[in-house]
Amino acid sequence: CVSVVGVVLACALALVEISDFLTPTRAKTHGVDDARNATLRIEIDVTFPRMPCQLLYVDAYDESGKHEVDARGLLLKTRLDASGRAIGEYESAGGVDLGGLVLFQRRPEHAHEVREAKADMEGCRLHGELEARRVAGTLRASTGPESYEFLKEIYDEPWEIDMRHAVKTFTFGAEFPGAVNPMNGVRRMETKSGIYKYFMKVVPTTYSSTRALFGFIPWTVRTRTNQYSVTEHFIETPHWGALPQLFFIYDLSAIAVNITVTSKSIVYFLTKTLATMGGIFALTRTVDRYIDVALRVTSSHAKAK
Repeated sequence: CVSVVGVVLACALALVEISDFLTPTRAKTHGVDDARNATLRIEIDVTFPRMPCQLLYVDAYDESGKHEVDARGLLLKTRLDASGRAIGEYESAGGVDLGGLVLFQRRPEHAHEVREAKADMEGCRLHGELEARRVAGTLRASTGPESYEFLKEIYDEPWEIDMRHAVKTFTFGAEFPGAVNPMNGVRRMETKSGIYKYFMKVVPTTYSSTRALFGFIPWTVRTRTNQYSVTEHFIETPHWGALPQLFFIYDLSAIAVNITVTSKSIVYFLTKTLATMGGIFALTRTVDRYIDVALRVTSSHAKAK
C-alpha cells in the first residue's frame, strides 16, 4: 500500500516538474527609453462598412512637421460591397494626378464614382503599414480635400457620411506573446454620425526570449517593438459645421518596458526531477520500514499475551 502511494505521489510530482519545465520564466523591468533615430512601424487594418473608398482619405502627420496627404503608397484601399465582400483594390478615376488641369477634368468622373458607390452602399477596407518618425503623431481618416459644396451634392445631411468602423489590427511594431494592443478587435457601429478620437500612449518594449536547442545550447532572440494603452472620445456632428472623421492620436512614453522570457534547461529539469523521485522513493522506503517494524512489535506483544 505504501509503495502504491509512493508511486502515485512520484507521478504527480513528475507532472508538476514537467509543467514547470514547459512554462518559461517571465520577468519584467522598466527603464528609460534610449532608442535613437528609430522609426515607428504602424500596421493598420480598419474596415468602414458604409464609407466609399472614393471619399476616404488618410492624412499622417507628426510633431516633427512631416505630413503625408492620402498616403496610398503605403496604405491600400479595398472596395467592399454592401455585404462586406471585397470587390477589388481602389484606384482613383483617371489614373495618376498630373496637376490642377487633370484634377479639374477628373471631377465629373469622380463625382459619378462617388454617387454610384453610395447608391451601391459600398464600404472600404484600409490596410497596410506606415513608417513614422519616433515622435507623437496623428492618423486621420476623413473625406480629405473634398469641399463642403461637393459633399452636399452627394449627401443630404452630414450624418450620412458614415465613419462607423471595425478595427481588426492596429499595432506599433511586431507582435509577441502577451502583447497589449487594445485596439485590435474594436468595433464602433453607433447609428449617430460624429468624430471618433482614439488617444494612444505608446510604450517602447523589448521582448527577449531565451531558448535552448534540445535544452542544452541556449540563445536569445530579442525583439524591439511597442505596446500601448488607449482612451477614446466621441463627438456627435449634427450640423455641417463639422464633418465626421476618425483620429488615431499617439504619443510615446519615456519609460520603456523590458520583458525577458527564459526557458529552463533540460539539465536543470532532469536534476530536479531525479532528486524529487529519489526523495519520494527514499521516504517511501523509510515509511515502509517503520510500518514493518511497528507491525512486528505489535505482533510480538500479541503473542506474548
